[in-house]
Amino acid sequence: MARLVSRRALWRALSTGEASGKHEPFGAVGSGYYSDNTRGCYDVVRRARPLALRALADVLSARAARGAPGRRETFTLVDYGTADAGTSMPLLKELVVTLRSAEPDTPIAVVYEDQSTNDWNSVFARVHNRLLGAEPSYLADGAGAGKVFVFASGESFYAQCSPDATVDLGFSATAMHWLTAAPARMPDALFAALTADAAAAEAYRAQARADWRTIMLQRARELKPGGALVVANFTVDDGGRFLGNSQHAARSMFDMFTELWASMATEGLITRAEFEATNFPIFYRSLAECREPFDDPESPISTAGLRWVSGSTDLVRCPYHVRWLAEGGDPLAHARRFVPTTRTWSNSTFASGLDARTRSAAERAALVEMLFERYAQRVAAAPAEHAMDYVHAYLHLAKGP
Repeated sequence: MARLVSRRALWRALSTGEASGKHEPFGAVGSGYYSDNTRGCYDVVRRARPLALRALADVLSARAARGAPGRRETFTLVDYGTADAGTSMPLLKELVVTLRSAEPDTPIAVVYEDQSTNDWNSVFARVHNRLLGAEPSYLADGAGAGKVFVFASGESFYAQCSPDATVDLGFSATAMHWLTAAPARMPDALFAALTADAAAAEAYRAQARADWRTIMLQRARELKPGGALVVANFTVDDGGRFLGNSQHAARSMFDMFTELWASMATEGLITRAEFEATNFPIFYRSLAECREPFDDPESPISTAGLRWVSGSTDLVRCPYHVRWLAEGGDPLAHARRFVPTTRTWSNSTFASGLDARTRSAAERAALVEMLFERYAQRVAAAPAEHAMDYVHAYLHLAKGP
C-alpha cells in the first residue's frame, strides 16, 4: 500500500528546499518491493560494474601511494539514492570482496544514503540477510563481522552526507535525475522532455543545471583526495532515446502516463488543475549537460578538485519486454508484472498531484490505483508495444590529490 507524506518529509522539504511528496517509496514497508519490481535496474548496475571496478582500482592505488593500508585507514563506500539496497547489492558485494582482498586489515564502512522517508527497514533486512529470497549480502555467513560496518544517512544528496574528505568511493544508480523542485507547470505533459511549452522546458533545464552543480559540489567536498564517484544516471542520448522511449516501444511510457491521466481529467474523475499539478520533478541530462561544469576550470566543482574521467551512454533492455517477446504467455499476467516497474517510482507523483484539501487519502489512493489498472489493461491489449528500456549516462569522476 502507498504511504502518505509524513511530517518528516514535510520537514525535509522545508529545511532543504526539496519538493515534498513527489517521490515517496511505494509498497509495504520492509517488503523489498522496490527492487523486487524493478528488475531492469539490476541490469543497469551490472552495466556499470566494469567502470566501478576500474574506479576502485584507481582508489586503491591512491591509497597505497599515501600509505593508507598500513595505517588501517577506514575505506568508506557510499551508495547514494540506494532505495531498498537491492539493485546495488551484487555490485557492492563484489566491491567489498575486491577491497578486502587488496587490503585485508582495512576497516570498511558502507554508507547507504537516501531520503529520511526511505524504506530503511528493507535496507537493513537485505544487508543482514533477513529478506526472504534476496541476494545474499557482503555480511552473509558473518564474513563482515568486525571488518565491515554499515550505516545509513537519511540526509539528501543535495546536502553534504559525510564529513569533508572521508569518502573513498561513491556510487549512485538511477537517482540523481530527481530535482529539488518542479520549476514550472506543463499544460500538455507530465515530463519535461515531452512538453511543447518552451518556457517550461527551459525552466526544467535550468533547474537541472543548478541541481547537478549542487550535487557534484557536495560530492567533491566528501571525497578524499584520490577518491572516485561512479554515477549511472538517466539521460537523453544522441538518438533522442530516454527511459521508456526507444525503438523497442511503440508507446512511450511517459506518453501513456499523460494520455491516461488526461483522459481521467476529461471524464471528470480528476480536475484539470490536478492534471497540471501532476508533474515529475525530474530531468534527464544529456552527456554534455553532465560534463558542462567539469569543462569550466573556474567552476566551484573544478576548483574543489573533482574532475571528469570518462562518460558514455548506453541502453539496457526492459527485461519484462524481452521475456514477453521470447516466451509470450498470458497478456494480463505479463501486464501485472510489467506495470509495477513503472509504479515503484511514479506512484507518489500522481498521488501528490491530487487535491488533498478536497479528497481523502482513500480517494486519492483509489484514483491512482485506477490509473495503473488502466495502464495494465492497455499493456495487456498489446504487450509487444510497451517496454521500459533504460537509457543511462555512465560517469566516472575523480578527486585530485
